[in-house]
Amino acid sequence: LVWNYEEVVELLRGYGDVILCSFAGHAHKGGYKRDEESGIHFRTLEAVLENIPPTYGKVEIYEDRMIIRGIGNCTSAEYDLSH
Repeated sequence: LVWNYEEVVELLRGYGDVILCSFAGHAHKGGYKRDEESGIHFRTLEAVLENIPPTYGKVEIYEDRMIIRGIGNCTSAEYDLSH
């Protein structure tokens, strides 16, 4: 987490009507959290250095959902975008 994550999340909440998700990288095992207040999805992708290549994800965005199609050790997921 960023040292001032509470401040950053509070700022992003003010734009929850236009920010659907935030991506980050380099968490060794990846991670996910949806902010209950704004509905913003926070997804951290698995670290490439600790996975067998190729490891990456393709993002598909639709009107009502977002799909991450994981390749290699990247975790696939589908997220609801209605909020």
